[in-house]
Amino acid sequence: MTGDLPGRTLLTAITDEDEPRPMYFEAMTAMLKRGWAPLRGVISGREKYIDLPVEELYDLDGDPKEARNLAPTTGERVRVLTAQLQGYGETLPGDQASENAEVRARLQSLGYLSGSAPRKAHYTEDDDPKRLIDVDRLMIEGIELHRSGRGADAMDAYRRVIARRPDMRLAYRRLAYIQWEAGATAGAIATLRESLAKNGPDIDTEVRLGTYLAESGAVAEAIPMLERTAKADPGNAEGLNALGIAYARAGRAGDALATFERILAINPRDAFALENAGTVHLQRGNPLAAREAFTKAVANDPRSSRAHAGLGVVALQLNERDAAIEHWRRAVQLDPRNFDALFNLGTELVNAGRLAEARPFLEQFVRTAPSAFYARDIARLNELLR
Repeated sequence: MTGDLPGRTLLTAITDEDEPRPMYFEAMTAMLKRGWAPLRGVISGREKYIDLPVEELYDLDGDPKEARNLAPTTGERVRVLTAQLQGYGETLPGDQASENAEVRARLQSLGYLSGSAPRKAHYTEDDDPKRLIDVDRLMIEGIELHRSGRGADAMDAYRRVIARRPDMRLAYRRLAYIQWEAGATAGAIATLRESLAKNGPDIDTEVRLGTYLAESGAVAEAIPMLERTAKADPGNAEGLNALGIAYARAGRAGDALATFERILAINPRDAFALENAGTVHLQRGNPLAAREAFTKAVANDPRSSRAHAGLGVVALQLNERDAAIEHWRRAVQLDPRNFDALFNLGTELVNAGRLAEARPFLEQFVRTAPSAFYARDIARLNELLR
């Protein structure tokens, strides 16, 4: 430890002090992501004080499981510990004193507030995490239901969260993601619009909405929205990738590649940006540049299904059918829901005369691909299978 840094050795802490120093703690994720009350507190001796709308005080020696809240009956100790907590001078994330002035001014000029959830001037008992255990349980349940393939039940869980807490933007985004994945594109877009209407501007929500609008062909609306989020948060790789994709959809390949280069200047290992750049190079008729981008993506993320699928397209364009088939086979192994790779794998096996080998992949595509995106391909393959 250098002499000009704060701190102390712990080697003699037990022998030098009869009582351990008070310890500050906090948990801000629920405030930033869900709009719940911030949680912070102090442990002083045998006492643990938690500053929430419903205050908590525990005697850790006599009640190590923190089952008996003493705050309602020990007002004087609560006042002492509150003063001790305030003595740390810690500010909430996004408070004026803790936020870069330039960043704050940029966000405010574009209509954004700091953090991912609306900040409140005053948090009530309804915002206390203790009162929201059922909401937390529903959020976790939604994840588990989605992972187990029960998308409709997962969407119901998130709708129940939104009914209980209309300000929980994360629930809207998760609901919209499952809707989009199921092919309910209009529903996904409507869900994100509802979130913005009820809770105001939000970068994460607008990035998702802009992505869906671009994928639906509404690039005229998507591009200004995504340009705005990129200006508000220039280091947001997800937002920049979405903007680049929207440019590509609008036929602005040069702007798309320049946007992906912005991401790679920040993080040269960003596999998603490399995948997107490779796709644009393919669209421009440059398979060698595409191969270079997809190869770099695989090197940085060997489990990138999109990069392997892209390499398959490049190989086919270069008349390397066997290599293309193996790349698509690997892409489908990594992600069975990569429907473009699955379609290409099945149809190219048919073109190679390997009909028996192709059938399982064709049947898998017909059975699992969402009809909202692949109705024509499903009909074509049904004819082929018959």
